[in-house]
Parts: sequence; C-alpha cells; structure tokens
Amino acid sequence: MLQKQNFKSKMKKLGFIGLGIMGEMMAKRLLNNGFELVIYNRTKDKISKLDVSGFTIANSPSEVAKNCDVVISMLADSRAVEEVVFGTNGIFASIREGLIHIDMSTISPATTKKLYNEYKSHKSYFIHAPVLGSKTQAGDGTLLIFAGGDKEAIEKCEEIFKVLGKRLWIFDSVEKATNLKLAMNSMIATMIIALSQAFVLAEKSGISKETVLEVLENSALNSAMYQSKGKTIIDGNFAPNFYVKHILKDINLALETGQDLKVPLPILSAIRELYVSAISKGYENEDYSAVYKVIVEFAGLKI
Repeated sequence: MLQKQNFKSKMKKLGFIGLGIMGEMMAKRLLNNGFELVIYNRTKDKISKLDVSGFTIANSPSEVAKNCDVVISMLADSRAVEEVVFGTNGIFASIREGLIHIDMSTISPATTKKLYNEYKSHKSYFIHAPVLGSKTQAGDGTLLIFAGGDKEAIEKCEEIFKVLGKRLWIFDSVEKATNLKLAMNSMIATMIIALSQAFVLAEKSGISKETVLEVLENSALNSAMYQSKGKTIIDGNFAPNFYVKHILKDINLALETGQDLKVPLPILSAIRELYVSAISKGYENEDYSAVYKVIVEFAGLKI
C-alpha cells in the first residue's frame, strides 16, 4: 500500500502532457501536492480550466522535455503518444541522457515496447504506467498504477506514484504493465454489459432497476462499479467518465493482443459489436455505460 501524504518531491518540477478527463484531475492532484508542472496540451482552452496555480505553459512537447527531467503523458491512444514523442517539436527533439517519460495512457503493447527501446537507445527511460480508476480516483489520488520498465527509473518516480495512486504494481517490462491494463479494461467492458442485460431483462418483466441494484448490494455479485454505474443509468446520466470510443479502442487492443498471444477472447469479440453499435448511434462521446441504451433499443423498450 502506498503511504498517502502531502510532500514536495526532490524531483518537484515535472512535465505534464494531456489534459483530458483523467489528465486534468491528475495534473491538479500533483499541483495540490507541491509539484510544479510544465504543461502542454494541444488545445489551450483546457489549460485555462485549471483552477490551481504552480504551473507554466509550454508551446510544445519538446519545450516540456527541455525544462523537466520527468515528463508524464496521459493521452487518448497510441497515435497520440507517438506524435508527442516523435512528431515535429516532440519530446525527442529535446531528448537527453537520463530523461524519464512516464506514459499513463492505455495504448498498445507494440507501441510501449517500441518507445521503451527508442528511449533506451538514447540512454533515457520510458515507463509505461497505465492506471485503473476514473476521474474521481484521479482527483483523490486513489488510482491503481501498473508500472513497467527499468526498476531504477520507476524507483526514482516513487514520490509521483504516491501522490497519484493508493497502490503500485511494478513489472520488469513495459508490455506486462500494458497487458494488465488491457485485461482490466476488458473486464470493465464486460461488466457493464452484464449489468445492462440484467437491467433490461428485469425491466421487461416489470421489475425496477432499483430492485436489481438492491439485490446486487446484498449479494456476493455486488461491486462498487455496479452500484455507481447502476445509479447513473437509472438517472439517465451518461456524462463521460470514460468515453464509449475509448472503451472500444481498448477492446480492439485487447483482441489484437489476444491474437498475438494466441488467447481466445470469445466474449470480448461478441460484445465489441455492441460498442460499435453505440458509436453508430452517436454515443461515442458519452460514458461507456451508454451501451445500456443499445441493449434497451434491441429489446424494444424506450429509454
């Protein structure tokens, strides 16, 4: 268990790239715990929404890397991460020996391995440290963090991980951290389908969703995710904590990884089509729980 405390790290000046749903909350968390940040985000209006002090704005990832020994990124996908690293005015334009890049995005194992090797060739470090948790956990520092890479570099960043997470797992390769995150997200994608199916089956039988949640709460089947997402579904609230388009991206990554590892993933293959259907109906920027609406429509019910 990571000890929770407020402190100033010896490595108190950090680069931070990416202020999406998770990145914004993580950046605020670091700022509120004594870190100074050099921040880059492709759209500047998101930076203006930070209601805390202690950061400066960079005009490029290269400028971030030039001014910091550790750079954290939290981005949408593999392409975005590679663009930040290798693109014009990317991190590699200012690469130097000893630089540490911690990427906390959910991306492909092929990408994390490529980045690890490229950084290694420049005598610098790439850590893949994806997280489990939503913006609430990002804000209160209770994320679960899976860090893969060189142990020496991970240990140097321990103070950062203490602020952001309540538990850290360390792996000797970036791909292991990446694959664990994909395994966890495959469970998230499957669990919300199970809850949605139960809701719709009960509803069509004249049983309320509230009753389903109450029974779950008093059974061994219960989970915090079922309760929190169940309540937002009941309220008709699909404001995004985790986009439909991003869970589909992660499903695709998990299926590709399963193919590479020769692991059959039949359930994940089947539910993928429900998320594709959700996107085709225009729900891509809603919370991933909006897949419930697809099952409702298939059952001939009204939302």
